Amino acid sequence: MIARSSSSSRSSLPSSSSSFAFARRRKTQKSGNDASSPRAQLVDEEEESSSSPVSSSSSSSEKERRRLKDALVEACRGTYRGALFASNERETKAIFDAKARLEKSFHQRHQKSKEGEEFDDFDDALLDGRWKLIFTTALDVTGLLVLSIPPPPVPFFPPPPVVVGDIFQEFKTETKEIVNEIRVSVPLLLEEKDGVILRVNATYKEAKSSNSSSSNDNSKRALELVFQEAVVSDVRISEFTEMLLAPAILPRSELNQRVLLFLRDFEVRFPLFGRAARAMGGGTESTNENERTPGAAVGRYEFSYCDEDVLIGKATGSNGIFIFTKDHQ
Repeated sequence: MIARSSSSSRSSLPSSSSSFAFARRRKTQKSGNDASSPRAQLVDEEEESSSSPVSSSSSSSEKERRRLKDALVEACRGTYRGALFASNERETKAIFDAKARLEKSFHQRHQKSKEGEEFDDFDDALLDGRWKLIFTTALDVTGLLVLSIPPPPVPFFPPPPVVVGDIFQEFKTETKEIVNEIRVSVPLLLEEKDGVILRVNATYKEAKSSNSSSSNDNSKRALELVFQEAVVSDVRISEFTEMLLAPAILPRSELNQRVLLFLRDFEVRFPLFGRAARAMGGGTESTNENERTPGAAVGRYEFSYCDEDVLIGKATGSNGIFIFTKDHQ
């Protein structure tokens, strides 16, 4: 009896030990689920690593896009914005190659957007604002840009009669308006860079791109332009001209002051309609004044790239390309 009792008491020890081990295992598992435990940290790291390829890919794509934009802007430097006879074939090829690579990346992003990725396709907020021309192949502009090339440093070499300064294009997306602005100067008579401003105001409406194969292809955006009026304003005379009109050693008469005020407030507007509109391809032939369409239609303007820094467009009539950078000032 004593032997069986002793055996029975010994057989009950493992049961108590197993209960203690089970409780210890539960405690270990509970502590393993703690956020501060190494196992929990490992799980968190695995979850983060599983989502990191997406963010890494997006960051890599953004860096590549920035690199392509910088390469295009750098290729346009020193070409006098594409002035006639100012750039050689090698420089032009470098610009077109950089432009093609940037447009390709834009088209690829557009294709990915169809697969569910978020992508702003020619957002009006990006297009809105003023853009500065850095290169063009449009012959009607490259001919003017010849006048922007500084004369050679030769003694007694006469300056050009007219100097073309900065060229801007401003988009007002809320009112569907475009303002083309050219700054011109006359040496000695007007200020060096901003002697006078020539503006051509236009309106636009959305149109289907000529290269779009389907209604769902929005990789390019097209606008139909109608020029409305030309404006000459903001005349800024040079100190030399002001001295001729009102010499400092003589008292200024009322006539001198009126001439100076007239030049500073000078503004002339030329509405584009009637014969001028028809000559430029716009307007109508109707003899009824109420039925005539004001403005001069000038064809389509297509964009192949647009973001917060760079805008690339093409005039379908002349097939001239335009490359702009955003004027953040």
